[in-house]
Amino acid sequence: MNFQKKLAEVLAQHSNVHNNLSRKELIRHSVERKEALISANGALATWTPIESTGRSPKDTYIVRRPESEGNIDWDSPNNIPMSPETFDMIFEDALQLLRDKKVVYVTDRILGADPSYALPIKTVSDQALTALFTDNMFRPVIPEAENSIFAGRGFTLVVVPYEKLVRERYEGRLRRLPGGQPSNMAVAMDFDRYLGVIVGSAYGGSVKKLMFTVMNYLLPGEDILPLHCSANEGPGGDIALLLGLSGTGKTTLSADPRRHCWVMMSMAGVTMALLTLRPVVMPS
Repeated sequence: MNFQKKLAEVLAQHSNVHNNLSRKELIRHSVERKEALISANGALATWTPIESTGRSPKDTYIVRRPESEGNIDWDSPNNIPMSPETFDMIFEDALQLLRDKKVVYVTDRILGADPSYALPIKTVSDQALTALFTDNMFRPVIPEAENSIFAGRGFTLVVVPYEKLVRERYEGRLRRLPGGQPSNMAVAMDFDRYLGVIVGSAYGGSVKKLMFTVMNYLLPGEDILPLHCSANEGPGGDIALLLGLSGTGKTTLSADPRRHCWVMMSMAGVTMALLTLRPVVMPS
Protein backbone atom coordinates (compact mmCIF):
# COMPACT_ATOMS: atom_id res chain seq x y z
CA MET A 1 0.00 0.00 0.00
CA ASN A 2 1.42 3.38 -1.04
CA PHE A 3 0.85 5.45 2.07
CA GLN A 4 2.86 8.40 0.74
CA LYS A 5 0.31 8.65 -2.08
CA LYS A 6 -2.62 8.27 0.32
CA LEU A 7 -1.18 10.97 2.58
CA ALA A 8 -0.77 13.29 -0.41
CA GLU A 9 -4.44 12.72 -1.23
CA VAL A 10 -5.47 13.54 2.34
CA LEU A 11 -3.49 16.77 2.25
CA ALA A 12 -4.84 17.72 -1.19
CA GLN A 13 -8.44 17.21 -0.04
CA HIS A 14 -8.05 18.96 3.32
CA SER A 15 -9.31 22.53 3.47
CA ASN A 16 -6.75 23.92 5.92
CA VAL A 17 -3.17 22.73 5.49
CA HIS A 18 -0.23 24.91 6.57
CA ASN A 19 2.99 24.07 4.74
CA ASN A 20 6.34 25.06 6.22
CA LEU A 21 5.25 28.04 8.25
CA SER A 22 7.99 30.23 9.66
CA ARG A 23 9.09 29.67 13.24
CA LYS A 24 7.42 32.91 14.28
CA GLU A 25 4.13 31.78 12.76
CA LEU A 26 4.35 28.34 14.34
CA ILE A 27 4.89 29.93 17.75
CA ARG A 28 1.90 32.19 17.17
CA HIS A 29 -0.28 29.23 16.15
CA SER A 30 0.88 27.20 19.17
CA VAL A 31 -0.09 29.99 21.57
CA GLU A 32 -3.37 30.94 19.87
CA ARG A 33 -4.45 27.28 19.78
CA LYS A 34 -3.53 26.92 23.47
CA GLU A 35 -0.98 24.23 22.74
CA ALA A 36 1.62 26.29 24.62
CA LEU A 37 2.03 29.60 26.40
CA ILE A 38 4.64 32.30 26.75
CA SER A 39 6.25 32.07 30.18
CA ALA A 40 7.28 35.05 32.31
CA ASN A 41 10.84 34.96 30.97
CA GLY A 42 9.69 34.83 27.35
CA ALA A 43 10.26 31.10 26.76
CA LEU A 44 7.60 28.93 25.17
CA ALA A 45 6.20 26.51 27.75
CA THR A 46 3.90 23.54 27.30
CA TRP A 47 2.50 20.58 29.23
CA THR A 48 1.69 16.99 28.40
CA PRO A 49 -0.58 14.27 29.78
CA ILE A 50 0.93 12.00 32.40
CA GLU A 51 1.61 9.20 29.91
CA SER A 52 3.56 11.61 27.70
CA THR A 53 6.11 13.01 30.15
CA GLY A 54 8.81 10.77 28.68
CA ARG A 55 9.48 7.98 26.24
CA SER A 56 7.32 4.89 26.14
CA PRO A 57 9.80 2.21 25.03
CA LYS A 58 7.29 -0.62 25.39
CA ASP A 59 5.01 1.16 22.90
CA THR A 60 7.79 1.71 20.36
CA TYR A 61 7.89 -0.73 17.46
CA ILE A 62 9.85 -1.66 14.35
CA VAL A 63 8.08 -3.36 11.46
CA ARG A 64 9.58 -6.81 10.92
CA ARG A 65 9.91 -7.95 7.31
CA PRO A 66 11.71 -11.00 5.87
CA GLU A 67 13.81 -8.84 3.53
CA SER A 68 15.33 -6.73 6.33
CA GLU A 69 14.89 -8.63 9.60
CA GLY A 70 18.50 -9.83 9.48
CA ASN A 71 19.68 -6.24 9.95
CA ILE A 72 18.19 -5.92 13.42
CA ASP A 73 19.00 -7.54 16.75
CA TRP A 74 15.58 -8.81 17.76
CA ASP A 75 17.00 -10.26 20.97
CA SER A 76 17.36 -6.72 22.31
CA PRO A 77 14.42 -5.83 24.59
CA ASN A 78 14.33 -2.39 22.94
CA ASN A 79 13.66 -3.79 19.47
CA ILE A 80 10.00 -4.78 19.57
CA PRO A 81 8.69 -6.21 16.29
CA MET A 82 5.40 -5.22 14.72
CA SER A 83 3.65 -6.96 11.86
CA PRO A 84 3.23 -4.99 8.60
CA GLU A 85 -0.55 -5.49 8.93
CA THR A 86 -0.67 -3.82 12.36
CA PHE A 87 1.47 -0.92 11.14
CA ASP A 88 -0.88 -0.42 8.18
CA MET A 89 -3.87 -0.35 10.53
CA ILE A 90 -2.25 2.33 12.70
CA PHE A 91 -1.21 4.43 9.72
CA GLU A 92 -4.74 4.19 8.25
CA ASP A 93 -6.19 5.28 11.59
CA ALA A 94 -3.75 8.20 11.75
CA LEU A 95 -4.74 9.32 8.25
CA GLN A 96 -8.42 9.19 9.21
CA LEU A 97 -7.71 11.26 12.29
CA LEU A 98 -5.96 13.85 10.11
CA ARG A 99 -8.93 13.98 7.74
CA ASP A 100 -11.16 14.97 10.65
CA LYS A 101 -8.88 17.69 12.01
CA LYS A 102 -9.64 21.39 11.49
CA VAL A 103 -6.02 22.16 10.63
CA VAL A 104 -2.96 20.20 9.53
CA TYR A 105 0.68 21.28 9.67
CA VAL A 106 3.42 20.05 7.32
CA THR A 107 7.15 20.61 7.67
CA ASP A 108 9.87 19.57 5.24
CA ARG A 109 13.31 19.33 6.82
CA ILE A 110 16.48 17.26 6.55
CA LEU A 111 18.56 15.28 9.03
CA GLY A 112 22.27 15.54 8.52
CA ALA A 113 24.96 18.18 8.92
CA ASP A 114 26.72 16.81 5.82
CA PRO A 115 24.41 17.41 2.82
CA SER A 116 25.89 14.35 1.11
CA TYR A 117 24.18 12.18 3.73
CA ALA A 118 21.13 14.32 4.55
CA LEU A 119 17.84 12.46 4.94
CA PRO A 120 14.72 14.38 3.85
CA ILE A 121 11.96 14.20 6.47
CA LYS A 122 8.34 15.27 5.95
CA THR A 123 6.34 15.54 9.17
CA VAL A 124 2.55 15.87 9.12
CA SER A 125 0.63 16.64 12.31
CA ASP A 126 -2.49 18.34 13.63
CA GLN A 127 -0.39 20.18 16.22
CA ALA A 128 1.46 23.43 15.55
CA LEU A 129 3.77 22.58 18.45
CA THR A 130 4.85 19.35 16.76
CA ALA A 131 5.64 21.27 13.59
CA LEU A 132 7.57 23.82 15.65
CA PHE A 133 9.51 21.02 17.32
CA THR A 134 10.61 19.62 13.95
CA ASP A 135 11.48 23.09 12.71
CA ASN A 136 13.73 23.55 15.73
CA MET A 137 15.17 20.03 15.91
CA PHE A 138 15.87 19.26 12.25
CA ARG A 139 17.72 21.23 9.61
CA PRO A 140 16.29 23.42 6.84
CA VAL A 141 16.35 21.96 3.35
CA ILE A 142 19.31 23.24 1.34
CA PRO A 143 20.03 22.90 -2.41
CA GLU A 144 23.14 20.78 -1.74
CA ALA A 145 20.96 18.07 -0.23
CA GLU A 146 19.64 17.28 -3.70
CA ASN A 147 22.85 15.28 -4.16
CA SER A 148 22.44 13.34 -0.92
CA ILE A 149 22.62 9.56 -1.03
CA PHE A 150 19.09 9.66 0.42
CA ALA A 151 17.69 12.04 -2.20
CA GLY A 152 14.52 10.56 -3.61
CA ARG A 153 13.93 8.30 -0.63
CA GLY A 154 12.90 10.68 2.09
CA PHE A 155 11.15 9.63 5.29
CA THR A 156 7.51 10.46 6.05
CA LEU A 157 6.26 10.81 9.63
CA VAL A 158 2.61 11.26 10.68
CA VAL A 159 2.01 12.46 14.24
CA VAL A 160 -1.34 12.74 16.03
CA PRO A 161 -0.06 13.09 19.59
CA TYR A 162 -3.25 13.70 21.56
CA GLU A 163 -5.45 11.09 19.91
CA LYS A 164 -5.67 7.48 21.08
CA LEU A 165 -6.06 4.19 19.25
CA VAL A 166 -9.26 2.20 19.81
CA ARG A 167 -8.10 -0.47 22.25
CA GLU A 168 -10.49 -3.18 21.09
CA ARG A 169 -9.29 -2.82 17.51
CA TYR A 170 -5.74 -3.70 18.56
CA GLU A 171 -6.45 -6.64 20.83
CA GLY A 172 -3.55 -9.07 20.42
CA ARG A 173 -1.60 -6.58 18.27
CA LEU A 174 -0.27 -4.06 20.81
CA ARG A 175 1.13 -4.70 24.26
CA ARG A 176 -1.20 -5.56 27.08
CA LEU A 177 -1.21 -3.08 29.98
CA PRO A 178 -1.01 -4.25 33.62
CA GLY A 179 -4.79 -3.96 33.88
CA GLY A 180 -5.23 -6.39 31.00
CA GLN A 181 -6.37 -4.01 28.26
CA PRO A 182 -4.39 -3.29 25.06
CA SER A 183 -2.33 -0.12 24.86
CA ASN A 184 -3.89 2.78 22.98
CA MET A 185 -0.66 4.42 21.84
CA ALA A 186 2.08 3.50 19.39
CA VAL A 187 5.36 4.88 18.09
CA ALA A 188 6.13 2.78 15.02
CA MET A 189 8.56 2.84 12.13
CA ASP A 190 8.81 0.94 8.87
CA PHE A 191 12.41 1.14 7.64
CA ASP A 192 11.66 -0.54 4.33
CA ARG A 193 8.96 1.94 3.31
CA TYR A 194 10.53 4.99 4.98
CA LEU A 195 7.39 5.56 7.07
CA GLY A 196 6.77 6.42 10.69
CA VAL A 197 3.63 7.03 12.72
CA ILE A 198 2.99 8.29 16.25
CA VAL A 199 -0.45 8.07 17.83
CA GLY A 200 -1.10 8.85 21.48
CA SER A 201 2.33 10.12 22.56
CA ALA A 202 2.53 13.88 23.09
CA TYR A 203 6.14 13.65 24.26
CA GLY A 204 8.19 15.64 21.75
CA GLY A 205 11.07 13.25 22.21
CA SER A 206 9.02 10.54 20.49
CA VAL A 207 9.50 12.43 17.22
CA LYS A 208 13.18 12.99 17.87
CA LYS A 209 14.00 9.47 19.03
CA LEU A 210 12.07 7.84 16.21
CA MET A 211 14.14 9.73 13.66
CA PHE A 212 17.37 8.99 15.57
CA THR A 213 16.53 5.32 15.31
CA VAL A 214 15.86 5.65 11.59
CA MET A 215 19.26 7.24 11.03
CA ASN A 216 20.91 4.63 13.23
CA TYR A 217 19.45 1.98 10.96
CA LEU A 218 20.21 3.64 7.62
CA LEU A 219 23.71 5.03 8.10
CA PRO A 220 25.64 1.83 8.89
CA GLY A 221 24.42 0.55 5.52
CA GLU A 222 26.24 3.52 3.99
CA ASP A 223 29.48 2.73 5.91
CA ILE A 224 28.86 5.42 8.53
CA LEU A 225 29.08 4.51 12.22
CA PRO A 226 26.62 6.37 14.48
CA LEU A 227 28.01 7.38 17.86
CA HIS A 228 26.33 8.84 20.93
CA CYS A 229 29.00 11.40 21.71
CA SER A 230 30.26 14.93 21.67
CA ALA A 231 33.66 15.93 20.35
CA ASN A 232 36.13 18.77 20.22
CA GLU A 233 39.28 19.64 18.30
CA GLY A 234 42.60 20.89 19.59
CA PRO A 235 44.84 23.54 18.00
CA GLY A 236 46.88 20.81 16.31
CA GLY A 237 43.85 19.13 14.77
CA ASP A 238 43.69 16.37 17.39
CA ILE A 239 40.15 15.11 17.97
CA ALA A 240 38.69 13.96 21.27
CA LEU A 241 35.44 11.95 21.40
CA LEU A 242 33.44 11.99 24.62
CA LEU A 243 31.05 9.05 24.89
CA GLY A 244 28.56 8.36 27.65
CA LEU A 245 24.94 8.02 28.62
CA SER A 246 22.57 10.96 28.36
CA GLY A 247 23.05 13.51 31.10
CA THR A 248 26.54 12.39 32.09
CA GLY A 249 28.33 15.56 30.93
CA LYS A 250 29.39 15.06 27.30
CA THR A 251 28.36 18.55 26.23
CA THR A 252 29.85 20.17 29.31
CA LEU A 253 33.18 18.39 28.90
CA SER A 254 33.41 19.16 25.20
CA ALA A 255 32.99 22.91 25.85
CA ASP A 256 36.67 23.46 26.58
CA PRO A 257 37.61 27.11 25.82
CA ARG A 258 40.99 25.91 24.53
CA ARG A 259 39.44 23.53 22.00
CA HIS A 260 36.96 23.96 19.16
CA CYS A 261 33.68 22.18 19.91
CA TRP A 262 32.46 21.28 16.46
CA VAL A 263 30.34 18.16 16.80
CA MET A 264 27.86 19.41 19.37
CA MET A 265 27.30 22.54 17.31
CA SER A 266 25.65 20.34 14.67
CA MET A 267 23.38 18.54 17.11
CA ALA A 268 20.27 19.30 15.06
CA GLY A 269 21.74 17.49 12.08
CA VAL A 270 23.53 14.21 11.57
CA THR A 271 25.34 14.37 14.89
CA MET A 272 22.10 14.65 16.81
CA ALA A 273 20.48 12.05 14.61
CA LEU A 274 23.16 9.56 15.58
CA LEU A 275 22.85 9.82 19.31
CA THR A 276 21.54 6.35 20.11
CA LEU A 277 23.02 3.09 18.99
CA ARG A 278 20.91 1.03 21.39
CA PRO A 279 17.57 0.84 19.52
CA VAL A 280 19.03 -0.87 16.44
CA VAL A 281 22.10 -3.09 16.58
CA MET A 282 23.62 -4.01 13.25
CA PRO A 283 25.32 -7.41 12.87
CA SER A 284 29.10 -7.42 12.70
